[in-house]
Amino acid sequence: MLTHITRRTGCGTSLDYLLGIPEFAAMFSNIAMPTWRYETGYNLRGELALLWGVLQAATRYKGLLLFTGRGRFKPEVLAVFLLSFLPCRWRPTIVFCGEAWEPNSGWRAVVDRMIVRFADRAISRYALLSSDEQRLFPMIWGIDPNKVRFVPYMYTLTEEERAKPVERGTYIFAGGNSFRDYGPLVEAARALPEYQFVCATRKLDGYPNLPSNVRAGQAPSNVFPELLRSASVVVVPLRTGTKRASGQQTYLNAMALGKLVIVNDAFGVRDYVRHRENGLIVTGSPDSYVEALRWAFDPANASEVERIIAQARDDALQRFNPTQHARLLVAMMQDALASKTPCSSSPYHVNEVNSDAS
Repeated sequence: MLTHITRRTGCGTSLDYLLGIPEFAAMFSNIAMPTWRYETGYNLRGELALLWGVLQAATRYKGLLLFTGRGRFKPEVLAVFLLSFLPCRWRPTIVFCGEAWEPNSGWRAVVDRMIVRFADRAISRYALLSSDEQRLFPMIWGIDPNKVRFVPYMYTLTEEERAKPVERGTYIFAGGNSFRDYGPLVEAARALPEYQFVCATRKLDGYPNLPSNVRAGQAPSNVFPELLRSASVVVVPLRTGTKRASGQQTYLNAMALGKLVIVNDAFGVRDYVRHRENGLIVTGSPDSYVEALRWAFDPANASEVERIIAQARDDALQRFNPTQHARLLVAMMQDALASKTPCSSSPYHVNEVNSDAS
């Protein structure tokens, strides 16, 4: 299949959630992808189907915009790894968008580095979601820093979801699974028995001695935004010490809905949240959550809270919206297509920067 490639026009993408934006749809067509299920992700058959879809798209389009983090085995990255062994003239221009890859340890780190080193030969640009990742990603993976850009992420609520009435509820909401650290928040809840906490996550399944004021469990994808909409305050407890950003979708959606966001000072947060301007940034200790929540619910701070909420909503709608995100990706692909050069191996040294496996 890959030995008889004829150059085609146009660009393909696996970022199907942006195809409703006219500027994006004018440049990109959707590549063949299996259905993604929020609760379970892909099974092995689904990951193989996505890998095959990318390989097929490479024979059809002159440019591919792919996602860095989809699937347990990252089939889009594996597809590009395979494409890297083709002659350069047979490969499309490839741009990856999404979060940086968290380094593994042990034998998995060795395999990951080999895959990335070869895949990088076929990748023209990386659009990462924080300036911290833009700085550290090239050093970790031995990639030319000139390939890497910071492209701010976006809220992902639909127009219909944003148009629904927003309640100022009675509970504190936290949600998400990826790179979360709920332990300190649970201990904060234990110290605040007068408040109810709803945690939409599987990370607390089996948590010992969960306080009675904490309700926890994985929420279906259609329930998650409704829990967010009806919260009084939204807390995003993130793991620290990582080499990739996370949580942007949760706190940007909360900001777009007019919720006060409290997030700990983790990797990439300060590109989106400014302390006491459009949210509250805490250290991530139980005491820091307790202090922030008590401040948020103190009637003496009501006007300050409303000012922060208004600024957060304006930032989300004006700076971190889907159209802005899509336009930046279109511009990046146009730049990559215009400046594509003959292939060469990366001369950059891969530093030994590791962290715990994700």
